[in-house]
Amino acid sequence: MEMPQFTVSQDAEGVFQFKGELTIHNIDHLKRFFDTSFVQAKKISICMVEVIFADAASLQLLIAFRRSLKPDTEWNLLELSSELEKILEISGLKTALVE
Repeated sequence: MEMPQFTVSQDAEGVFQFKGELTIHNIDHLKRFFDTSFVQAKKISICMVEVIFADAASLQLLIAFRRSLKPDTEWNLLELSSELEKILEISGLKTALVE
């Protein structure tokens, strides 16, 4: 099995730190992470300041996951890397993930 090109860690405040590249090649790993880490979460905070790339498949997964959350679940997409910021602006998907 290929190692994911990204890592996820959680800091002392409970913020999940994503690092690396989010691509179709590791989308199964990312989906399993979402499915297991946020089952009963009332607040989800993700920092993506160290994400250097995200392709369309990973962005679609992030958006689908966000839309599947219960209305009372708080979603916080914190700091974005400049690369990810550009990708979201160019694709027109920024408002779907950051509000």
